[in-house]
Amino acid sequence: MSIEVLIIESRSFGDIYNNVQEGRTLRDVLQIQNIKSDYQEVATKEQLGKALKRAGKDSIKYIHFSAHGAKDGFELTNGEFIDWESFDDIGWPNLKGKCVVFSSCDIAKGVSEVFDYHKTFCNAFVAPTRKILWSEGIVAFSAFYHRAMKQDSTVEQDVKVMNSITVAGTFKYIPASPSSATYVIGG
Repeated sequence: MSIEVLIIESRSFGDIYNNVQEGRTLRDVLQIQNIKSDYQEVATKEQLGKALKRAGKDSIKYIHFSAHGAKDGFELTNGEFIDWESFDDIGWPNLKGKCVVFSSCDIAKGVSEVFDYHKTFCNAFVAPTRKILWSEGIVAFSAFYHRAMKQDSTVEQDVKVMNSITVAGTFKYIPASPSSATYVIGG
């Protein structure tokens, strides 16, 4: 199956205990919208590396991360913290030309550091600037990917819609450069 959105989730032990699966729920919503997506859960750095290699496939345009985050990076299920330098080491060059989307608190406050390591690490990041609830993330990201299917839509416009759904400024579009390309799903 050719997929367009790869959802990678690394849940905390609390999420596992409470059966919270934001990434799997998002995959189900995308499938209802006929967006070709797949879900992969990772718990370790090694599993993350394998998922990011898979993300390098040409048909995949969006890589969606669901994990607990902070300005300096995000945490895996096993408790290992992935800072931006480590993320670059694991993700380069597999994410080149992709739009990397985070559903992780505060990620937008620091993720652009990745571009210090590789200016073409990815096409763009979309990430929250504050703490978000999984429930508001599902609604915002469902709208984001729904709009991404439209021929006349850009990632920047799609992020504006996300911000109109939540509190203004919740999500940030961070392009690799002013001339970075955007993708349309299903086009």
